[in-house]
Amino acid sequence: MHDILPGEVSKWYFIERVLTETVNIYGYKEIRTPIVESRSLFERSIGSESDIVSKEIYAFKDRKGRDIALRPEGTASVVRAFIESGMSTEKRVFRLYYYGPMFRYDRPQKGRYRQFYQFGVELLGGKDPFFDGEVVVMLHTIAKKLKIPKPYFLVNTLGCPQCKERYSGIIKDYFSKKVDHLCNDCKKRITSAPLRILDCKNSGCKKMVSDAPVISDLLCNDCQEHFKKFEEYIKVNNVPYKIDFHLVRGLDYYTRTVFELYVEGEENALAAGGRYDTLVQQLGGPDIPAVGFAIGMERIVNLIEYNTPAKPFFYLACIGEIAKLKGAAIINKLREEGIIIETDYEIESLRAHLKTANKTGARWCIIIGEDEIKKNEMIVKDMLTGKQLDISLDDYINKTKELLKC
Repeated sequence: MHDILPGEVSKWYFIERVLTETVNIYGYKEIRTPIVESRSLFERSIGSESDIVSKEIYAFKDRKGRDIALRPEGTASVVRAFIESGMSTEKRVFRLYYYGPMFRYDRPQKGRYRQFYQFGVELLGGKDPFFDGEVVVMLHTIAKKLKIPKPYFLVNTLGCPQCKERYSGIIKDYFSKKVDHLCNDCKKRITSAPLRILDCKNSGCKKMVSDAPVISDLLCNDCQEHFKKFEEYIKVNNVPYKIDFHLVRGLDYYTRTVFELYVEGEENALAAGGRYDTLVQQLGGPDIPAVGFAIGMERIVNLIEYNTPAKPFFYLACIGEIAKLKGAAIINKLREEGIIIETDYEIESLRAHLKTANKTGARWCIIIGEDEIKKNEMIVKDMLTGKQLDISLDDYINKTKELLKC
Protein backbone atom coordinates (compact mmCIF):
# COMPACT_ATOMS: atom_id res chain seq x y z
CA MET A 1 0.00 0.00 0.00
CA HIS A 2 1.25 3.50 -0.60
CA ASP A 3 0.85 7.13 0.41
CA ILE A 4 -0.21 9.77 -2.07
CA LEU A 5 1.93 12.76 -1.13
CA PRO A 6 0.95 16.44 -1.57
CA GLY A 7 3.12 16.80 -4.68
CA GLU A 8 1.19 13.99 -6.40
CA VAL A 9 -2.31 14.88 -5.29
CA SER A 10 -2.71 17.67 -7.84
CA LYS A 11 -2.25 15.12 -10.67
CA TRP A 12 -4.88 12.89 -9.05
CA TYR A 13 -7.26 15.85 -8.82
CA PHE A 14 -6.73 16.60 -12.51
CA ILE A 15 -7.46 13.00 -13.56
CA GLU A 16 -10.48 12.75 -11.25
CA ARG A 17 -11.88 15.98 -12.70
CA VAL A 18 -11.49 14.74 -16.30
CA LEU A 19 -13.16 11.44 -15.42
CA THR A 20 -16.14 12.89 -13.58
CA GLU A 21 -16.74 15.70 -16.07
CA THR A 22 -16.67 13.25 -18.99
CA VAL A 23 -19.04 10.68 -17.51
CA ASN A 24 -21.39 13.45 -16.36
CA ILE A 25 -21.69 14.55 -20.00
CA TYR A 26 -22.85 11.00 -20.80
CA GLY A 27 -25.49 11.17 -18.06
CA TYR A 28 -23.78 9.13 -15.33
CA LYS A 29 -24.58 9.73 -11.65
CA GLU A 30 -22.25 8.91 -8.77
CA ILE A 31 -22.95 6.07 -6.34
CA ARG A 32 -20.90 5.45 -3.18
CA THR A 33 -20.78 2.00 -1.63
CA PRO A 34 -19.08 0.72 1.56
CA ILE A 35 -15.49 -0.47 1.53
CA VAL A 36 -16.54 -3.50 3.61
CA GLU A 37 -19.01 -6.04 2.19
CA SER A 38 -20.11 -9.60 2.90
CA ARG A 39 -17.49 -12.01 1.55
CA SER A 40 -20.25 -14.08 -0.07
CA LEU A 41 -21.08 -11.15 -2.37
CA PHE A 42 -17.74 -11.56 -4.14
CA GLU A 43 -17.86 -15.36 -4.07
CA ARG A 44 -21.22 -15.24 -5.90
CA SER A 45 -20.23 -12.55 -8.39
CA ILE A 46 -16.51 -12.93 -9.15
CA GLY A 47 -16.39 -16.68 -8.48
CA SER A 48 -15.21 -18.57 -5.42
CA GLU A 49 -12.44 -20.26 -7.44
CA SER A 50 -11.18 -17.05 -9.03
CA ASP A 51 -7.70 -15.81 -8.08
CA ILE A 52 -9.26 -12.68 -6.58
CA VAL A 53 -11.43 -14.60 -4.11
CA SER A 54 -9.22 -17.64 -3.52
CA LYS A 55 -5.87 -15.83 -3.22
CA GLU A 56 -6.15 -12.06 -3.11
CA ILE A 57 -9.18 -11.06 -1.06
CA TYR A 58 -8.75 -9.43 2.35
CA ALA A 59 -11.37 -11.35 4.32
CA PHE A 60 -11.96 -11.72 8.06
CA LYS A 61 -14.66 -12.27 10.65
CA ASP A 62 -16.20 -9.37 12.53
CA ARG A 63 -17.10 -9.43 16.24
CA LYS A 64 -20.28 -11.34 15.54
CA GLY A 65 -18.46 -13.96 13.51
CA ARG A 66 -19.75 -12.78 10.13
CA ASP A 67 -17.51 -13.32 7.10
CA ILE A 68 -16.75 -9.92 5.62
CA ALA A 69 -14.20 -8.60 3.16
CA LEU A 70 -12.60 -5.42 1.90
CA ARG A 71 -14.00 -4.90 -1.58
CA PRO A 72 -11.59 -6.14 -4.29
CA GLU A 73 -13.58 -4.49 -7.11
CA GLY A 74 -16.55 -2.16 -7.52
CA THR A 75 -19.11 -3.81 -9.81
CA ALA A 76 -20.49 -6.35 -7.32
CA SER A 77 -21.05 -3.63 -4.69
CA VAL A 78 -22.82 -1.36 -7.18
CA VAL A 79 -25.10 -4.18 -8.34
CA ARG A 80 -25.91 -5.11 -4.73
CA ALA A 81 -26.85 -1.48 -3.98
CA PHE A 82 -28.82 -1.30 -7.24
CA ILE A 83 -30.93 -4.27 -6.11
CA GLU A 84 -31.31 -3.37 -2.41
CA SER A 85 -32.27 0.24 -3.11
CA GLY A 86 -35.16 -0.76 -5.37
CA MET A 87 -33.65 0.87 -8.46
CA SER A 88 -33.72 -2.51 -10.18
CA THR A 89 -37.55 -2.47 -10.12
CA GLU A 90 -37.67 0.59 -12.39
CA LYS A 91 -37.81 -0.30 -16.05
CA ARG A 92 -35.27 2.11 -17.42
CA VAL A 93 -31.55 2.46 -18.07
CA PHE A 94 -29.40 3.55 -15.11
CA ARG A 95 -25.98 5.07 -15.68
CA LEU A 96 -23.89 4.98 -12.49
CA TYR A 97 -20.25 5.62 -11.67
CA TYR A 98 -18.11 4.95 -8.60
CA TYR A 99 -14.66 5.88 -7.35
CA GLY A 100 -12.61 4.73 -4.41
CA PRO A 101 -10.05 2.35 -2.91
CA MET A 102 -10.12 -1.41 -3.58
CA PHE A 103 -8.02 -4.08 -1.88
CA ARG A 104 -6.27 -7.21 -3.16
CA TYR A 105 -3.42 -9.21 -1.70
CA ASP A 106 -1.69 -9.04 -5.06
CA ARG A 107 1.96 -9.13 -6.06
CA PRO A 108 3.14 -5.51 -5.90
CA GLN A 109 4.51 -4.23 -9.21
CA LYS A 110 4.66 -1.04 -11.23
CA GLY A 111 1.28 0.68 -11.04
CA ARG A 112 -0.25 -2.04 -8.84
CA TYR A 113 -0.63 -1.93 -5.07
CA ARG A 114 -2.57 -3.89 -2.49
CA GLN A 115 -4.70 -0.83 -1.84
CA PHE A 116 -5.46 0.69 -5.21
CA TYR A 117 -8.01 3.09 -6.64
CA GLN A 118 -10.59 2.35 -9.30
CA PHE A 119 -12.93 4.60 -11.22
CA GLY A 120 -15.71 2.64 -12.85
CA VAL A 121 -19.02 2.97 -14.66
CA GLU A 122 -22.00 0.62 -14.78
CA LEU A 123 -24.80 0.93 -17.33
CA LEU A 124 -27.69 -1.16 -16.03
CA GLY A 125 -30.80 -1.98 -18.06
CA GLY A 126 -29.45 -1.70 -21.59
CA LYS A 127 -29.20 -4.80 -23.80
CA ASP A 128 -28.51 -3.23 -27.19
CA PRO A 129 -24.88 -3.64 -28.42
CA PHE A 130 -24.80 0.12 -28.99
CA PHE A 131 -24.65 0.47 -25.19
CA ASP A 132 -21.45 -1.62 -25.27
CA GLY A 133 -20.13 0.72 -27.93
CA GLU A 134 -21.12 3.80 -25.96
CA VAL A 135 -19.06 2.85 -22.89
CA VAL A 136 -16.04 2.04 -25.08
CA VAL A 137 -16.36 5.39 -26.88
CA MET A 138 -16.65 7.13 -23.51
CA LEU A 139 -13.49 5.40 -22.28
CA HIS A 140 -11.70 6.38 -25.48
CA THR A 141 -12.85 9.98 -24.98
CA ILE A 142 -11.36 9.91 -21.47
CA ALA A 143 -8.06 8.61 -22.85
CA LYS A 144 -7.95 11.45 -25.40
CA LYS A 145 -8.77 14.11 -22.80
CA LEU A 146 -5.97 12.81 -20.59
CA LYS A 147 -3.66 12.90 -23.65
CA ILE A 148 -2.74 9.26 -23.22
CA PRO A 149 -0.34 8.44 -26.08
CA LYS A 150 -1.62 6.04 -28.77
CA PRO A 151 -4.44 4.30 -26.90
CA TYR A 152 -6.11 1.26 -28.46
CA PHE A 153 -8.57 -1.45 -27.44
CA LEU A 154 -8.49 -5.22 -27.48
CA VAL A 155 -12.03 -6.52 -27.91
CA ASN A 156 -13.74 -9.90 -28.00
CA THR A 157 -17.04 -11.60 -27.27
CA LEU A 158 -17.60 -14.47 -24.86
CA GLY A 159 -21.06 -15.11 -26.25
CA CYS A 160 -24.27 -15.61 -24.33
CA PRO A 161 -24.26 -18.08 -21.39
CA GLN A 162 -24.98 -20.98 -23.78
CA CYS A 163 -22.19 -20.06 -26.22
CA LYS A 164 -19.84 -19.42 -23.32
CA GLU A 165 -20.59 -22.84 -21.83
CA ARG A 166 -19.95 -24.59 -25.14
CA TYR A 167 -16.68 -22.73 -25.58
CA SER A 168 -15.66 -23.54 -22.02
CA GLY A 169 -16.10 -27.26 -22.76
CA ILE A 170 -13.94 -27.04 -25.87
CA ILE A 171 -11.20 -25.16 -24.01
CA LYS A 172 -11.35 -27.77 -21.25
CA ASP A 173 -10.83 -30.57 -23.77
CA TYR A 174 -7.99 -28.69 -25.48
CA PHE A 175 -5.97 -28.06 -22.31
CA SER A 176 -6.73 -31.48 -20.80
CA LYS A 177 -4.39 -32.89 -23.43
CA LYS A 178 -1.67 -30.45 -22.39
CA VAL A 179 -2.15 -30.61 -18.62
CA ASP A 180 1.46 -31.60 -17.90
CA HIS A 181 2.68 -28.33 -19.39
CA LEU A 182 0.29 -26.06 -17.47
CA CYS A 183 1.18 -24.11 -14.34
CA ASN A 184 -0.23 -25.40 -11.05
CA ASP A 185 -3.02 -22.81 -11.04
CA CYS A 186 -4.16 -23.71 -14.55
CA LYS A 187 -4.18 -27.41 -13.71
CA LYS A 188 -6.89 -26.57 -11.17
CA ARG A 189 -8.68 -24.25 -13.58
CA ILE A 190 -9.28 -27.07 -16.08
CA THR A 191 -12.09 -28.39 -13.88
CA SER A 192 -13.21 -25.22 -12.06
CA ALA A 193 -12.93 -22.44 -14.70
CA PRO A 194 -11.29 -23.49 -18.00
CA LEU A 195 -11.68 -20.07 -19.65
CA ARG A 196 -9.45 -18.49 -17.03
CA ILE A 197 -6.52 -20.40 -18.49
CA LEU A 198 -6.75 -18.01 -21.45
CA ASP A 199 -6.06 -15.13 -19.03
CA CYS A 200 -3.05 -16.78 -17.35
CA LYS A 201 0.11 -14.64 -17.23
CA ASN A 202 2.48 -17.61 -16.96
CA SER A 203 4.78 -17.61 -20.01
CA GLY A 204 4.41 -21.36 -20.59
CA CYS A 205 0.61 -21.21 -20.50
CA LYS A 206 0.56 -18.14 -22.75
CA LYS A 207 2.41 -20.06 -25.48
CA MET A 208 -0.26 -22.78 -25.48
CA VAL A 209 -3.05 -20.21 -25.44
CA SER A 210 -1.92 -18.79 -28.78
CA ASP A 211 -2.95 -22.05 -30.50
CA ALA A 212 -6.14 -22.60 -28.51
CA PRO A 213 -9.57 -22.70 -30.27
CA VAL A 214 -11.38 -19.38 -30.64
CA ILE A 215 -15.00 -18.68 -29.82
CA SER A 216 -15.86 -16.93 -33.08
CA ASP A 217 -16.50 -20.29 -34.76
CA LEU A 218 -19.05 -21.28 -32.08
CA LEU A 219 -21.20 -18.20 -31.70
CA CYS A 220 -24.95 -18.39 -32.22
CA ASN A 221 -26.56 -15.98 -34.70
CA ASP A 222 -27.67 -13.55 -31.99
CA CYS A 223 -24.17 -13.35 -30.50
CA GLN A 224 -22.60 -12.87 -33.93
CA GLU A 225 -25.04 -10.04 -34.67
CA HIS A 226 -24.43 -8.44 -31.26
CA PHE A 227 -20.66 -8.34 -31.78
CA LYS A 228 -21.05 -7.10 -35.35
CA LYS A 229 -23.19 -4.13 -34.26
CA PHE A 230 -20.80 -3.37 -31.42
CA GLU A 231 -17.93 -3.23 -33.94
CA GLU A 232 -19.95 -0.98 -36.23
CA TYR A 233 -20.56 1.47 -33.38
CA ILE A 234 -16.91 1.81 -32.39
CA LYS A 235 -15.79 1.96 -36.04
CA VAL A 236 -18.12 4.85 -36.87
CA ASN A 237 -16.74 6.67 -33.82
CA ASN A 238 -13.11 6.12 -34.89
CA VAL A 239 -12.06 4.00 -31.92
CA PRO A 240 -8.77 2.16 -32.60
CA TYR A 241 -9.17 -1.53 -31.78
CA LYS A 242 -7.97 -5.06 -32.47
CA ILE A 243 -9.92 -8.28 -32.03
CA ASP A 244 -8.28 -10.73 -29.62
CA PHE A 245 -10.33 -13.93 -29.77
CA HIS A 246 -8.62 -15.22 -26.62
CA LEU A 247 -9.50 -12.19 -24.49
CA VAL A 248 -11.72 -13.39 -21.64
CA ARG A 249 -11.06 -11.17 -18.56
CA GLY A 250 -10.54 -12.74 -15.14
CA LEU A 251 -14.04 -12.47 -13.70
CA ASP A 252 -16.78 -15.08 -14.01
CA TYR A 253 -19.67 -12.70 -14.56
CA TYR A 254 -18.74 -11.44 -18.05
CA THR A 255 -20.90 -12.38 -21.06
CA ARG A 256 -20.64 -11.31 -24.69
CA THR A 257 -18.56 -8.11 -25.14
CA VAL A 258 -15.26 -7.80 -23.27
CA PHE A 259 -12.57 -5.17 -23.85
CA GLU A 260 -9.31 -3.77 -22.49
CA LEU A 261 -7.64 -0.40 -23.02
CA TYR A 262 -3.91 -0.42 -23.77
CA VAL A 263 -1.14 1.98 -24.71
CA GLU A 264 1.45 0.97 -27.27
CA GLY A 265 4.56 -0.29 -25.53
CA GLU A 266 2.80 -1.00 -22.21
CA GLU A 267 2.22 -4.61 -21.16
CA ASN A 268 -0.64 -4.03 -18.71
CA ALA A 269 -4.12 -2.72 -19.46
CA LEU A 270 -5.07 0.73 -18.17
CA ALA A 271 -8.77 -0.10 -18.02
CA ALA A 272 -11.04 -3.02 -18.82
CA GLY A 273 -14.66 -4.05 -18.83
CA GLY A 274 -17.46 -5.74 -20.64
CA ARG A 275 -21.03 -6.95 -20.51
CA TYR A 276 -22.45 -8.91 -17.55
CA ASP A 277 -26.05 -9.69 -18.41
CA THR A 278 -26.58 -12.36 -15.73
CA LEU A 279 -25.01 -10.70 -12.68
CA VAL A 280 -28.05 -8.75 -11.43
CA GLN A 281 -30.18 -11.88 -11.44
CA GLN A 282 -27.31 -13.92 -9.99
CA LEU A 283 -27.22 -11.59 -6.97
CA GLY A 284 -30.96 -11.85 -6.34
CA GLY A 285 -32.38 -9.15 -8.59
CA PRO A 286 -34.50 -9.28 -11.75
CA ASP A 287 -33.18 -10.28 -15.17
CA ILE A 288 -31.45 -7.03 -16.11
CA PRO A 289 -28.58 -6.69 -18.62
CA ALA A 290 -25.58 -4.50 -17.85
CA VAL A 291 -22.22 -3.33 -19.18
CA GLY A 292 -19.39 -1.32 -17.65
CA PHE A 293 -15.67 -0.77 -17.14
CA ALA A 294 -13.11 0.05 -14.45
CA ILE A 295 -9.99 2.22 -14.73
CA GLY A 296 -6.85 1.55 -12.71
CA MET A 297 -5.99 4.99 -11.36
CA GLU A 298 -2.38 4.29 -10.39
CA ARG A 299 -1.49 3.18 -13.91
CA ILE A 300 -3.04 6.33 -15.37
CA VAL A 301 -1.18 8.49 -12.84
CA ASN A 302 2.13 6.83 -13.75
CA LEU A 303 1.50 7.28 -17.46
CA ILE A 304 0.40 10.86 -17.97
CA GLU A 305 2.46 14.02 -17.71
CA TYR A 306 0.95 16.80 -15.66
CA ASN A 307 2.50 19.94 -14.23
CA THR A 308 0.50 21.69 -11.55
CA PRO A 309 -0.42 25.22 -12.65
CA ALA A 310 1.12 27.44 -9.98
CA LYS A 311 -1.42 29.71 -8.30
CA PRO A 312 0.12 32.97 -7.09
CA PHE A 313 -0.31 33.47 -3.36
CA PHE A 314 0.67 35.76 -0.51
CA TYR A 315 2.73 35.24 2.63
CA LEU A 316 2.07 37.37 5.71
CA ALA A 317 5.03 38.43 7.86
CA CYS A 318 3.96 39.89 11.21
CA ILE A 319 6.71 41.47 13.31
CA GLY A 320 5.81 41.87 17.01
CA GLU A 321 2.81 40.88 19.11
CA ILE A 322 0.67 43.87 18.20
CA ALA A 323 1.29 43.26 14.50
CA LYS A 324 0.52 39.57 14.95
CA LEU A 325 -2.93 40.39 16.35
CA LYS A 326 -3.62 42.83 13.52
CA GLY A 327 -2.30 40.31 11.01
CA ALA A 328 -4.66 37.62 12.34
CA ALA A 329 -7.62 39.80 11.34
CA ILE A 330 -6.11 40.72 7.96
CA ILE A 331 -5.25 37.16 6.96
CA ASN A 332 -8.77 35.92 7.68
CA LYS A 333 -10.36 38.80 5.76
CA LEU A 334 -8.22 37.93 2.74
CA ARG A 335 -9.12 34.24 3.01
CA GLU A 336 -12.81 35.15 3.12
CA GLU A 337 -12.23 36.87 -0.23
CA GLY A 338 -10.75 33.64 -1.65
CA ILE A 339 -7.16 34.88 -1.63
CA ILE A 340 -4.55 32.22 -0.85
CA ILE A 341 -2.28 33.35 1.96
CA GLU A 342 0.07 31.62 4.40
CA THR A 343 1.94 32.68 7.52
CA ASP A 344 4.00 31.37 10.41
CA TYR A 345 2.96 32.81 13.77
CA GLU A 346 6.10 31.58 15.56
CA ILE A 347 8.69 33.38 13.43
CA GLU A 348 9.79 36.70 14.93
CA SER A 349 12.42 38.21 12.61
CA LEU A 350 11.70 39.71 9.19
CA ARG A 351 14.68 37.91 7.69
CA ALA A 352 13.33 34.51 8.79
CA HIS A 353 9.87 35.42 7.44
CA LEU A 354 11.27 36.32 4.02
CA LYS A 355 13.29 33.11 3.94
CA THR A 356 10.11 31.12 4.68
CA ALA A 357 8.14 33.04 2.06
CA ASN A 358 10.77 32.05 -0.51
CA LYS A 359 10.63 28.38 0.51
CA THR A 360 6.85 28.23 0.21
CA GLY A 361 6.95 29.80 -3.27
CA ALA A 362 4.89 32.86 -2.32
CA ARG A 363 4.60 35.49 -5.06
CA TRP A 364 4.27 38.39 -2.61
CA CYS A 365 5.12 38.92 1.03
CA ILE A 366 2.92 41.24 3.10
CA ILE A 367 4.95 42.84 5.89
CA ILE A 368 3.29 44.32 8.98
CA GLY A 369 5.12 45.68 12.02
CA GLU A 370 4.31 48.26 14.69
CA ASP A 371 5.57 51.10 12.43
CA GLU A 372 3.24 50.01 9.60
CA ILE A 373 0.28 49.87 12.00
CA LYS A 374 1.00 53.43 13.18
CA LYS A 375 1.07 54.56 9.55
CA ASN A 376 -2.12 52.53 8.81
CA GLU A 377 -0.41 50.68 5.98
CA MET A 378 1.29 47.43 4.99
CA ILE A 379 4.31 46.72 2.83
CA VAL A 380 3.89 44.28 -0.04
CA LYS A 381 7.16 42.87 -1.38
CA ASP A 382 7.32 41.26 -4.82
CA MET A 383 9.36 38.09 -4.20
CA LEU A 384 10.41 37.90 -7.87
CA THR A 385 11.58 41.46 -8.48
CA GLY A 386 12.30 42.60 -4.91
CA LYS A 387 10.20 45.75 -5.42
CA GLN A 388 8.10 46.98 -2.49
CA LEU A 389 4.73 48.70 -2.46
CA ASP A 390 3.03 50.57 0.40
CA ILE A 391 -0.72 49.83 0.67
CA SER A 392 -3.24 51.52 2.93
CA LEU A 393 -4.91 49.25 5.49
CA ASP A 394 -8.18 50.89 4.50
CA ASP A 395 -8.02 49.40 0.97
CA TYR A 396 -5.76 46.35 1.21
CA ILE A 397 -8.37 43.86 -0.05
CA ASN A 398 -8.89 45.62 -3.39
CA LYS A 399 -5.18 46.24 -3.83
CA THR A 400 -4.21 42.61 -3.22
CA LYS A 401 -6.89 41.53 -5.71
CA GLU A 402 -5.37 43.90 -8.29
CA LEU A 403 -1.94 42.33 -7.75
CA LEU A 404 -3.37 38.89 -8.54
CA LYS A 405 -4.48 40.21 -11.94
CA CYS A 406 -0.97 41.36 -12.88
